[in-house]
Amino acid sequence: MIDNTASATAQHPTSTSKDHMSLEDFCGTIRRMESQGQDGISLFNQVISQGYAPDLIAEDEYQHSRRLERITTEITRRFHQEGLRMVLVAGPSCSGKTTTSRFLNHMLRDNGIQPCVVSLDNYFLNLDQRPLDAHGEIDYESFYGLDLKQLGRDVASLLSGDQVSMPTYDYVKGERAYRGNTLKLESNSLLFLEGLHALNPQLVPEIDEELKFKLFVTAQATIYYGEKAGLGEHDNRLLRRIYRDYNSRGASALQTLQWWPGVLRGEHMWILPFASHADAWFNTSMVFEFSAIKPRVLQLLNEVPESEPMEYETAKRLGGMLERIAPLTHEDFVAIAPKRKFLLSNESK
Repeated sequence: MIDNTASATAQHPTSTSKDHMSLEDFCGTIRRMESQGQDGISLFNQVISQGYAPDLIAEDEYQHSRRLERITTEITRRFHQEGLRMVLVAGPSCSGKTTTSRFLNHMLRDNGIQPCVVSLDNYFLNLDQRPLDAHGEIDYESFYGLDLKQLGRDVASLLSGDQVSMPTYDYVKGERAYRGNTLKLESNSLLFLEGLHALNPQLVPEIDEELKFKLFVTAQATIYYGEKAGLGEHDNRLLRRIYRDYNSRGASALQTLQWWPGVLRGEHMWILPFASHADAWFNTSMVFEFSAIKPRVLQLLNEVPESEPMEYETAKRLGGMLERIAPLTHEDFVAIAPKRKFLLSNESK
């Protein structure tokens, strides 16, 4: 398995009028400070205040690209040498699945391969057909919320070279619709299935496992800021989701915080058990993402009312952590936002 969760060591020159500080040097210094009981956030803020943010953003992007290139190389090799037919991209909520798929698609096109992406979200059953949880409520996280029979038929037809009418899921109406979209694979095409449940072995069991490349996308914080920061294991994705839900759904931070426990329960049941099946892992976290989303997310967190004590305490903890991290300047944000679309993502999950 290709493990791409950790930054690879690379010599990548960055042009600057200041003394160069590489991403590796920066992260290493933070780790040494924290091992000595010091607060890594102070160095982080110092780096931003001294104008190093563009250098480290560029270095971070370079390291991301290097790791994706290794995955692309392996997919290309298996496509030409082993008859690879599909790439399965899975990961928990707001891990960066859609963004990662887009990056891989661009790289594969450069290698003469035409990716054809199918979002599993478009195969959700209508709301009135979804399974219910133990409380009699719609189970939005269940694997069986997908129309597995229709998906299986469509995948089989696509791999046979047929043109297939593709569905689109309407989140406003809570139902699947057909709007004239079609898909047909050519001789140089590679089918991408992207979604929360893409690595579940029951998704398309009739397809030979050797014809699948499985990628698990994660979002593990690049820097551990120390216990004082109060950053939990899943907080990286939760902060992304608060930002994303507001931009794409108009949801408040309170709503996202109320949904989040159910999201985590679903992940532990339906997604994480299959992570070990992956051929490669990819970590989408960026050094500066907390600084990038801080202004908007902090505003949203401050709107969570005290009348909702559980969500209010979480909002206070997350807000306290963000308060201590310096925001990016407008110029720095412009430099980073086009690179990692999760900052302005409309991913449904």
